[in-house]
Amino acid sequence: MQTSFVPKKPITENRASGSGVGLFLLLSIILFIVAAALAGGVWFWQKSLLSKIEKSKLALVADRNSYEEEAINSLVRLNDRIEESKKLLSNHLAVSPVFTLLEQNVLRNIRLKTMKFSSDTNNKINLSLSGTAVSYDVLSKQSDAFGSENLRKFISNPVVSDFSPMEDGSVSFDFTASLNPVLVSYESVISSTQ
Repeated sequence: MQTSFVPKKPITENRASGSGVGLFLLLSIILFIVAAALAGGVWFWQKSLLSKIEKSKLALVADRNSYEEEAINSLVRLNDRIEESKKLLSNHLAVSPVFTLLEQNVLRNIRLKTMKFSSDTNNKINLSLSGTAVSYDVLSKQSDAFGSENLRKFISNPVVSDFSPMEDGSVSFDFTASLNPVLVSYESVISSTQ
């Protein structure tokens, strides 16, 4: 018979030895379910996008087939002609602004005899003039007028050369310069008149 109420075996707690593994297993299962749900959502989204692309392709083919082939070819030819006209207009030169510039800036006692107007491959436009002046003083004033500030935007490198006295007391000369392409551009002439 036992006389004491104290147990003879030591009292120990029975802890669950796998409690850390159970928490890790629970988190793994939750992450797996979330990943599977996201993968399914991406798969359905991809299928939806592919379906929309197919529908758009079919609509585009139907729209293209609704146009008449002859009308499309006609419009393409018209567009080609318009583009070619634009190129021609942008490269076309108008000489009339040069005459206006000379009219406004050549002195009264100067007489121009010849004028040569040329363009080289670099779109540089050259102007060559020859003429006579009443005197050297008038020729000097004309040279200053060609080199003036208000003409520099139109004329560059103005050179008066080969001047020589003539029997009647006048002075013959040659003039060469480069012109700004904007001055003789047909496109800018048309836009300035409008």
